[in-house]
Amino acid sequence: MITIEETIEAIHNSHGGLTDEEIQLIVQFAFKTGDVELTLKMIEEFAAEGKDSNALILKYEAALDIKPKWVDQIENLLVAIEMYRLEEEKAVNRLADVLGAYGIHVSAEEIRKSDTEQIKQKVKIL
Repeated sequence: MITIEETIEAIHNSHGGLTDEEIQLIVQFAFKTGDVELTLKMIEEFAAEGKDSNALILKYEAALDIKPKWVDQIENLLVAIEMYRLEEEKAVNRLADVLGAYGIHVSAEEIRKSDTEQIKQKVKIL
């Protein structure tokens, strides 16, 4: 893993006119990623003449926000759970409305808390 000292040394050896913002970003990138090759490439890009500093900053800031695949999978699962919860709520409310229309007065809350067999028994009574 590249250390902060090694990164600073590589920055000074580049003899490029790096701004404080660029140096700070390079050091953060090295610390967070630990990727020696990419950090050295980054230093070369920032030290190059005619560079587009803003574009490079955006590029490497975006790279710092990259999440591991498992984080994306967890986020997707959480979204799916929330979608199922919303659908469950709709289904429970619809079931309460239908049962109420047939004279079986059961609230949505009772449906959520009751055993399915209890509701079936109420339906069979009709």
